[in-house]
Amino acid sequence: MYAVIETGGKQYRVQPGDIFQVEKLDGDIGAAVTFNNILLLSKASGDSAQIWLGKPLVNGAVVKAEIVGQGRGEKLTLVKMKRRKQYRRTQGHRQFYTQLIVTDVDNGAGERLVISADDKKARLSKFQSHLKPKGQGYTAPTLGSRKRLAAAKRTEKAAAK
Repeated sequence: MYAVIETGGKQYRVQPGDIFQVEKLDGDIGAAVTFNNILLLSKASGDSAQIWLGKPLVNGAVVKAEIVGQGRGEKLTLVKMKRRKQYRRTQGHRQFYTQLIVTDVDNGAGERLVISADDKKARLSKFQSHLKPKGQGYTAPTLGSRKRLAAAKRTEKAAAK
């Protein structure tokens, strides 16, 4: 059984055990997330397939997932330039992402597909997140930065003793 869900203005095809990445959702690693915006559900059994199509959403359908990664993706560099006008601007952007593992798909009519604990553990053992934490922002050397650096060194020395 698989479902097509909508989150962050995008649509994703998911089934139990899938690990996928969406735009940032609030929550810590290990927190449960529930998606109610289910656009389509499909269940294939043997030669026949059953489809539940929402208009626009499937009533009562729920997809449950667990957060396995939080962080920022790769840096994108935007460059604007106008030739022969001496105009150049560069800007960087790193998008926040959340990585999820789907644990449960419920069609709202009593049929439900859940990933087993062993399968979940096996998938998570192979999973490695490429997202990086936000980290500290860069501050240019300005008035008072020497004082901040000196104060930081003093606290490091005091902590070492």
